[in-house]
Amino acid sequence: MSTRDLGKHVVELHEEGMLAITGEGTRLTLSPHEAVDFLNWLNQHKKTLVAAARAHQVNPVPEILEEETSAPITDFDDPDYAVDEP
Repeated sequence: MSTRDLGKHVVELHEEGMLAITGEGTRLTLSPHEAVDFLNWLNQHKKTLVAAARAHQVNPVPEILEEETSAPITDFDDPDYAVDEP
């Protein structure tokens, strides 16, 4: 499973291809087919999203955090690695 903290939401991609988005009292789970359709739709609107994100950026992310989050997690034994619990 791969997990990404987006700020107010956390996104999880499970080995089976299920995509879960969790935020304040809400959880949305997409099937692999829905996740791919969502990804394609986001890619079609990438320029709009990037421009909007740049225009609304209030606090730039410190460079050290950009470096820490730019590479995928490879050390799954790291105690800071988030794991779903039943």
